[in-house]
Formats: sequence, structure tokens, C-alpha cells
Amino acid sequence: MLGTSGHARSCLDVALAAGVEVRGCVGPQPQGQLQVPYLGDDDLLDALHAAGATEAFVAIGDNRVRQRVTEKVTSRGFRMTALVSPHAYVAPNATVGDGSIVMHQAVIGPYSTVGNGAIVNTGAAIDHDCMVGDYAHVAPGTHLAGNVTVGSGALLGVGTSVIPGATVSGWATVGAGATVIRDVPTGITVVGTPAIQRGHQ
Repeated sequence: MLGTSGHARSCLDVALAAGVEVRGCVGPQPQGQLQVPYLGDDDLLDALHAAGATEAFVAIGDNRVRQRVTEKVTSRGFRMTALVSPHAYVAPNATVGDGSIVMHQAVIGPYSTVGNGAIVNTGAAIDHDCMVGDYAHVAPGTHLAGNVTVGSGALLGVGTSVIPGATVSGWATVGAGATVIRDVPTGITVVGTPAIQRGHQ
């Protein structure tokens, strides 16, 4: 597992609950405890692959950094593992992409799609026919109604709500507790209820 922060500890908790064998973590020196051995920094990747490690998971919360590290790891021949908590619900006809995580108590409804390297965090609810793009982060307690689109790299803060059919475009940020009632353009930050662009009235 790539990552040693608090987010990595949460990802480890999901992996271990799901019965995934995690050899250890690589990355910066951890500032807190990890549930598995700390192996060292990213310079170990080639040696680990040569020793037979073939699957990896990038446990980094920052969307852009997670994308960059994933590309680095896959270029070295690793396959990305998806992690789904046994305490989450993923509809049988929903899909979860490589390197994504669905954390405890999250729900992914029928015919919804989660792309690669995305985070569906604790207690998030994604209703039917939603599309969550690569490297997006649906934070804890967020609720997406049906037919919502979340673009690649978008961040929906803790407790966000999104009405049916709305689009949060790529690399946009929705502040914690916001209510999205109209489409959010690419790359901007919206806050509040209803959600408006930061600095606009």
C-alpha cells in the first residue's frame, strides 16, 4: 500500500476487514501507528516488484497526488487493486474501478459507476445511475441522488448533497455541507446552501 497518513490507516482498516493480505506500507515516515509494517519510502517499489509483489493500492487522499502516484506505480508494472468494505453495499450491477475504495457503510446504487482511483468514503450514499469519475473523492456522509455525474478529480466535501441529474465537473470542489442544485463548472469551488461559487453572491 502506498501511503502512510491517516487516510492510509482508514484504507488499511477496509482492506483488513475485507480479508486482503497487505504486506506493508511504503511512503513518507509515518507520523502515527499503522496496522501493518512500514517498509520504507517509494524507492523500494522496483525491489518489491522484483521480489514478486504485483498488486498495489494508493492510499493518498489528495486527488492530484493520488493520480500522479498511481501513474508512477502502474508504470512499474503493478496492478491496482480495488477495495470494498464488507460493511458497504455495492449493487450487483454497479461497477467499481481499479484502485478505488468503497469504505465502511457506503452505498453504491444500481447501475452506478465509480471510475479508477476514486474514493467513496465512510457513509457516503450514491444512488442509481450515477457516474463518479477517475480520482474523484466523495467524502464521508455525502449523498448523491440519482443520475448525478461527478467528474474526474472532483472533491465533494463532508456532508455534501447533490440533487438528481446534476453534474459536478472535473476537478471542481464542493465545500463541506453544501447543497448542489445546479451544475458545477470545471475546476471551481462552490460552498453553501444552495452551493454558489466562492466569492460570488
